[in-house]
Amino acid sequence: MEPKVMENHWTAIVVTCSSATIREGLEKECSRLAKVGMLPSHDLLMVVDDPQWEKKSEEGNGNRASRLERGVGSGGATINALLVAVERLSAKRNHTTISSELVYNSRILVVHHGRVLAHSPGGSPFLYVPGELPCVPQSTMATPPTLLQHVIWMATKIGRKSNTGVWVTSLDAFIPNSPQIEAPETDGVNGAVVCTIKMPLRHATHHGTVITDGRENILRMEYKMPCDRMKEVFVKDEAPVISGLVFLSASLTEQLLGLHTLPPLDRCTYYGTDSGIPPLQVSLYFDLLLPLCSGVEEEEYLSGQCGAVYAQVAKYNTTTTQELHTARLQIWKQLQGLKAIFHSLEGTRHQYLASHLTYESTILPLLTSSCVDSRHLHISTDGTVKTINAYIEGSVKSTANEVFIMDSWIGKEVSLEFSGLSTVSGFQLPCTKLQLQLTGDCVWQMHPTGVQGIITCYGIKDQLSLHYQEKEASIFNTDWPVFMERTGLSPEILWPSQASHHKTFWTAKLFSDTISKEEQLQALALLVRTPEDDVSMKEWKSRVEVWKQSSRVSLLDVIEGNTMHEMIQQHEDIYLRMVEQIIEATSDELGGKSLLPMFEYVASRGQTSVDKIMMILHQQLNHERPSTPRLLANIADLLGCMAAGEGGLRSGPAANPQWKVALLQLKSGNQSRAMELMFETCRIWMQSGHPEDLIRAARHYERASQIVISHLVETAEMHVSTMWVAQELRQQVSVGVWVEAHSPARIDLAGGWTDTPPICYEQGGAVLNIAIKINKKKPIGARVRFIPEPHIVCVLRDWSGGDVRLTWSRLEQLSDYDNPVAPGALVKVVLLYSRLVDLHSEESLMSQLTEGYGAGVEVEVWSQLPQGSGLGGSSLLAGTLVSAMAVLLGHPPPSRSHLVHATLTIEQRLTTGGGWQDQVGGLVGGAKLGVSSVGTPVTVNTYKIPLQKEMLDFLNNHLLLLYTGKVRLARNLLQTVIRNWYARDSSITECFSKLQHLAIDAAAAVLEGDRKNLGQCIDKYWSLKKMVASGCEPGKVMRLMASLRNHCLGMSLAGAGGGGYLYALKKHSDPLPSDVVLGELTIDAVEVDQEGLELWVGGEPLQIPDKEEILTAEKLRSLP
Repeated sequence: MEPKVMENHWTAIVVTCSSATIREGLEKECSRLAKVGMLPSHDLLMVVDDPQWEKKSEEGNGNRASRLERGVGSGGATINALLVAVERLSAKRNHTTISSELVYNSRILVVHHGRVLAHSPGGSPFLYVPGELPCVPQSTMATPPTLLQHVIWMATKIGRKSNTGVWVTSLDAFIPNSPQIEAPETDGVNGAVVCTIKMPLRHATHHGTVITDGRENILRMEYKMPCDRMKEVFVKDEAPVISGLVFLSASLTEQLLGLHTLPPLDRCTYYGTDSGIPPLQVSLYFDLLLPLCSGVEEEEYLSGQCGAVYAQVAKYNTTTTQELHTARLQIWKQLQGLKAIFHSLEGTRHQYLASHLTYESTILPLLTSSCVDSRHLHISTDGTVKTINAYIEGSVKSTANEVFIMDSWIGKEVSLEFSGLSTVSGFQLPCTKLQLQLTGDCVWQMHPTGVQGIITCYGIKDQLSLHYQEKEASIFNTDWPVFMERTGLSPEILWPSQASHHKTFWTAKLFSDTISKEEQLQALALLVRTPEDDVSMKEWKSRVEVWKQSSRVSLLDVIEGNTMHEMIQQHEDIYLRMVEQIIEATSDELGGKSLLPMFEYVASRGQTSVDKIMMILHQQLNHERPSTPRLLANIADLLGCMAAGEGGLRSGPAANPQWKVALLQLKSGNQSRAMELMFETCRIWMQSGHPEDLIRAARHYERASQIVISHLVETAEMHVSTMWVAQELRQQVSVGVWVEAHSPARIDLAGGWTDTPPICYEQGGAVLNIAIKINKKKPIGARVRFIPEPHIVCVLRDWSGGDVRLTWSRLEQLSDYDNPVAPGALVKVVLLYSRLVDLHSEESLMSQLTEGYGAGVEVEVWSQLPQGSGLGGSSLLAGTLVSAMAVLLGHPPPSRSHLVHATLTIEQRLTTGGGWQDQVGGLVGGAKLGVSSVGTPVTVNTYKIPLQKEMLDFLNNHLLLLYTGKVRLARNLLQTVIRNWYARDSSITECFSKLQHLAIDAAAAVLEGDRKNLGQCIDKYWSLKKMVASGCEPGKVMRLMASLRNHCLGMSLAGAGGGGYLYALKKHSDPLPSDVVLGELTIDAVEVDQEGLELWVGGEPLQIPDKEEILTAEKLRSLP
């Protein structure tokens, strides 16, 4: 059996870097990302610093620039990473020696940190990448995606078809994600797969180029091939360049591992360092992989005539030349029989990232698409200020172009005005008092260095590594000679102890490290701009003199001195403040922003972070607001995130005595006191540290949310008030006379779930459905009468013969009306809603009945629909019963609109929380479109659709109704759906919007008699239902639908899905053909019921007021 490909799982992820300082920061960052699930799954995650050799520079001046050039190269770093990873895996498997055979059943990812990137504080791992371009899954974007995340996820995507082997990638380039990128087939590869990207020739000359045989084999790889030669080799104006992603087969990996035992290649690993010998620099592509190219000859390879700068022997002394020759000889011998092939990455580009390139050409294109408009409450930005993870309390303005602010905290008393395009990174000014005008076209950065931050600045056009005397060299976008003449600064001042050939922006002593942050900014602002008049020139020169005397460091000094863990903590603190601000800023929004990813992240950061967010959320609940249910659901989500998948299911009971008083306060309308009590109880339960307590607490917050939703839904009562008339106007029905009501069932054709509170009044809802008879009968009914005995008799009819008869003679027997599973709960809540008796009266039930009516009441209810049918049975039963009770008590026959809104309230009091589509669908006859608008009071308008004879006949002859035999109650789904709604996942909110619009489209199809379009709408409806409630399509139903597909225009499960009835529009009126296997399933006769609810008193029909508006094409177009 072939091994299963574990697409997103790595045996080991190894990140390499050039120093212990960088390693410290990377370890903290990798740990942060892994802890919150923002990296692919893995068994082992480690950061490995390359072998280092502490050696003083030849000039004896501690030249850091020269030290940075020394190292083991990408090839040496790869060998060392593999050695450390396999050694660690061997130890985990209790091996006493390195077991190289482990590579044959492992998937290893090696990520090279690469060169230091000055353009991003902290380096390339922390560089933000465009939100729409990274390979990072949306679910792992709690914080803005970084290059480190992107590179790891991109390698995971491209390597998903590799069962075993090693993938190597680098942070030296950004490769945008693209749907056109395909993963190579690596099974059977014996060597390497080099991933390439097509690039115009004029750009390819700066990179490593791959020359192939026209098929998949690589003939050779050349670094910085001259443009003239490129035009000879490549016919088109593009060439495949090395992307930085390469696959190493298990066989090749084993051979590379073996190199660490062969001098001088042992110097590429920590073995060499620990043996007291300096490292050897080896290139991955131009030393290790070049021998695998079929067009490279041994002599050519050994002489160093091909390859990269590493292989240009003329640049090295004799000893180094001999060492490289020996190393290459060993590599050539060990890698014979292996070959290199290429795989082209389509639809993407290669964006090289390096400090020697300008900020304008490398980073600015990424920022333009990755930032979002600032939404901070205390800032007026007119759209020019863009932020990523920035908390701005003060004022930031730009007089021209955009300002990008990242990882910064700008305090209330800070005012910054930029004169042009600028970027600000890492500014920590929460308590600073400052007002400055800063020159544009600059990169402003604050670097954490332990004591206080050091602020640096350079121009977006500056090439930092150019010698200051080179023609293209600049400082703050100004030519060096012009700058020196203007400032009076000399090379001796800027480079007091630097070798002449290292005098670059990198090494210039420009930045003060002993003065306050405010003084640093003021000093840099002076250096960057030119005084406009003599007065300002005099002051300017005076300040420059002070600057000259201060202690100063170079950009290189600052970057090497960065305290990485402090920087990461600053990012965390700002992010937490941003979450708090988002909660406050959106607290009044009905929908609000998706906070769940933020909550998952905050929960992973520990109790202190959670406590801050929990406090902010409760503060928003100190007074009533339309968004209260969402905020309560947010707290439940945060508690659920803290439980981290432990502690049980989110849905469950929520009536614990410790929460009872708080929930009662909320029911009575005292929200402020209720929140105080809930927060107190919540803190106690959180302190237990048990996940089950967190989940149980979450359930109580969801219950609180449901209570507030009920209050909002009951605003629909204003549409019911006219149903009740004064006592003197009532015509009570005589004792013993039955009032009987019958209702059809309903089939929802489109829009279901949008009728559900809170969706129906936060987004608005629209549902198309039809009333139906089943087997020639209206399946739902109720009848009521007065009886001489002063008590209540309730008969729950069961057409199989198992009637249940209940007698209630005490008020407390009605008190469990809000428990849906209590016997006769629906009848109880309808009787209380109808004002038959007052549950809170001091008088007994018998006294109330005797004094009010001189009689008791008998109630009979029935439904010929199976439980969980999906045809609206329980809601229709409530509407049917309340209509009969209203007439019995002497009120005029209620309109169907009265009953639609009354049933909404009844279901809230019953705590089943249903919507309005069932009662609209059945109580109103025929086809109709129900619509509710945004806001409260909740209002449902019903538009009857006139059915032409052809359409009516089509529905009656082509509708198929099948009972699947499976039961799933909508109540089991409702909590989950509302939870997802308030989580504000974009896929869910878009789905509800599509459902609403689909109902309008389907209504148009019915109105126009377009059968095919109606069938297509029903199919789309079913697809959307499955998105709303995952798991609502049992396997049995899936198979049934597949067998019906060729015979139907459209089909769906009725109601919430999961079971119950399946309905379909058959293509033909004939019986189903024999290839549809129904087994024991039954087909019920179905027809459109044009009348809807019907009422009788003593066997005589009553006329029900008909207030529904007729739907016209013009009216349909006017609906939102």
